[in-house]
Amino acid sequence: MNKIKEIEWKKCTEIDQKYYDESNKLVASDKYYRPTYHIASPNGLVNDPNGLLFKDGVHHIHYQWTPVEPYHGFKHWRYLTTKDFVNYEDQGVSVVPDHEKEQYGAFSGSAHDFGDTVKIYYTGNMEDGKGEMTEEVQLVADFENGKVINKRIAVPWDGSKFTPHARDPKIFRHENKDYMVFGVRMKDDDLGGLAVYEMIDYDKFEFKTVLRPSIKNNTYGYMWECPNLDKVGDKYLFFISAEGYFDKNDKYELNNSRNVVYTLLSKFDVNSKELHEDFAMRTVDFGHDFYAPQTYWAQDKLLWFGWFGGCDIQYPTDKYSWHSLITIPRELSVEGEWLVQKPYSDFSKNVLHNQKSLKTNSVDVHKAKHLKFKLDGNNGFKIMNKNNEFVEVEFTKDEIILDRSHQSEQVDYAFEAPRHAIRKVKDKEQWVEVFIDSSTIELFADDYKTIFTSRFFVKDFDKIVFGKELDLEVADIKPMKVSN
Repeated sequence: MNKIKEIEWKKCTEIDQKYYDESNKLVASDKYYRPTYHIASPNGLVNDPNGLLFKDGVHHIHYQWTPVEPYHGFKHWRYLTTKDFVNYEDQGVSVVPDHEKEQYGAFSGSAHDFGDTVKIYYTGNMEDGKGEMTEEVQLVADFENGKVINKRIAVPWDGSKFTPHARDPKIFRHENKDYMVFGVRMKDDDLGGLAVYEMIDYDKFEFKTVLRPSIKNNTYGYMWECPNLDKVGDKYLFFISAEGYFDKNDKYELNNSRNVVYTLLSKFDVNSKELHEDFAMRTVDFGHDFYAPQTYWAQDKLLWFGWFGGCDIQYPTDKYSWHSLITIPRELSVEGEWLVQKPYSDFSKNVLHNQKSLKTNSVDVHKAKHLKFKLDGNNGFKIMNKNNEFVEVEFTKDEIILDRSHQSEQVDYAFEAPRHAIRKVKDKEQWVEVFIDSSTIELFADDYKTIFTSRFFVKDFDKIVFGKELDLEVADIKPMKVSN
């Protein structure tokens, strides 16, 4: 689908219905790749999950949305709720960019439950009309009865400290005080950092510091997007989606144009300028298509969703007028220095059905399938069709490899090489779990310490074929039901 110039900077309410009709018709014509159980917008482009909240048994899930077109454009927020990850309520558009400081889009942000009130904090984007940002402002809004209302400025842009890149706020509670943290690109050296502001009131904050790397010769890129900071045990788990932090010469680390990376912090010090990271930030996900995840707490579990897509990528689905989707929810924990990601237990409990135990090397599949197995030694599998088009996962002695170079249609991406990870569990059995949807694979390996999140485009795939026979737990996955 080509860009439509006349709707480029129109709010969703200002776009003529004929464009929605044309786009929706294209989406409906996609018989190969539309997901069955992942969140995707009705048309246009999805990117960052936003405003995640669990309250009164309900998961509130907002996400970035560009209407109609499968390209990055005038960002709105859309919004769904669910109690069980099978039945969803489509709440429609939650944020229309109509504040004076979001004339070029409502960018990413988060929800925070203060107990007696819930607030939405997010970034308003301003540009010069020629594609260059001029400022980014942190906005606050009230979240009442499922509506985002009463927008106002929480933190103005500080051009004395930051370039126009200052975005993606989250509230973090530390020693009985609330702080706003967001990613910035510093004016003095054009590198990234974490801005920290102390909350005085819901819409009033005081600058405290910008945290920069403690480990010598590390920058973690020129912009720290979508920071997440959560207390896990006696450590602080810290993530960023890093722009300008990649390495084309290392096949194991930092393989995308932008990478999600993590570390642990031994302390969080608002009177310091140092991050106090325990180790240099590491790759979170080794697949092609994972970016901008956001954490939230559901009871005692730390969860996140990620953007099942990436920047600077055009997919075969673009011709059907839709681009990207949202990952399944995952539980986060830490073992030693390693991040552990598991499919959220409530999600799996509710969506998996028709479970079977098989000893085989081949499984029939139509659109969606769940696999779980213990791997001892080497093996691998292909998700393939009758034309011998496939995506392949291979476990060698030392590596895990995901290769999508033999699929039906190719992805337009400069970082398209097969992906490799060093096996963390080599000399004993390890659990491997796989969620497959119409054009997605989420692979949890190395006892959930190595994750691959990738799109794939194999038309009418119908078999999963392993290199050798093994014991499998196989399940179908309930399709999501969305009501208005």
